[in-house]
Amino acid sequence: MCSTFHDIRKSFASLRVEKNHRHRDIASLLNVTEVELIDSHVGVTKLESIKSFPNLARAIRLKPSWSSIIHDVRSFGEVMSLTRNAHAVHENLAFYKQTSSSDGVGMVLSEELTMRLMYEKWEHGYLFEECKSTVLKRSIQFFDEFGTSVHKIFLLPHSHHWYFDELAKRWADSNQEPGVIVQEKLEHDQQINKGALASIIEERHANQQESINLDVVQSLLRSFVEFKLPLIITVQNDGANQSHDGILAEVRDHNHWLHLINEQFNCHLQLALMPKMFINHQESPSSIEMMNEESFLLASITVSTKATPADIQAWEDLLDKVKTREMSLLE
Repeated sequence: MCSTFHDIRKSFASLRVEKNHRHRDIASLLNVTEVELIDSHVGVTKLESIKSFPNLARAIRLKPSWSSIIHDVRSFGEVMSLTRNAHAVHENLAFYKQTSSSDGVGMVLSEELTMRLMYEKWEHGYLFEECKSTVLKRSIQFFDEFGTSVHKIFLLPHSHHWYFDELAKRWADSNQEPGVIVQEKLEHDQQINKGALASIIEERHANQQESINLDVVQSLLRSFVEFKLPLIITVQNDGANQSHDGILAEVRDHNHWLHLINEQFNCHLQLALMPKMFINHQESPSSIEMMNEESFLLASITVSTKATPADIQAWEDLLDKVKTREMSLLE
């Protein structure tokens, strides 16, 4: 089995350093889950990683004390927070200033970032460090029982890197041997995940949802940039919900992804693979919702709670133009 871990580490180093592939893509190429990719680096010592420079990579398995670990992240100062699903990625520079937990749900609040963390869905956690382009990259990564990433935190060059070892001392698991048990996600599980509640919500909203396509979403987003509307942009998976509250500076279409950008925030949307996109008029103000085939909400956009009455009116006017098919007014 150790040779298998060694092979994964070797392939990771090659694909990461030479090909510059992302973790998720490397795992897919190696036919392993992302948690198995990270876990294969458990047990690598600092000395071993230094000897393997510049292909350094090592992981430290964490105790399942998720709320306490998230609380301690504030000691790193500013970090980059990442939550994603198959077709949407949410990256935000933020300080984990205010953290709380109740009934297995964690909350993180800062000036522009709000996160809701469903700890019951979290199964594995790691500190991870790797050398990339001679720069040491450090992160904290959390996964569900199926080996899928639910939340990641990346240290920035100016983050308090000295706290990395301190966090390891406080929360490292007693078992630091590689090898992780991952549950297989069957189609039956996916149907259960959707559940009766999702079906009820879908039925309740059916008459309040106005179907839109990729071109309409892109046109609306560019109008939001032009009008400088403050927006709440959310991406979620089964274990985390991450929202940014701010004004978009740019919308860019590149490599089949739509990129929403400002100085503190990046959101990447693979809209072509989101089969259900709606304007939801159920609530006020209305929201734009993007779902998969099972009607799981992947991403949403609505006007900020900090918006002025004029902002809210501009938001509703733009959405009304979609409803009356006056799309030419948005161009």
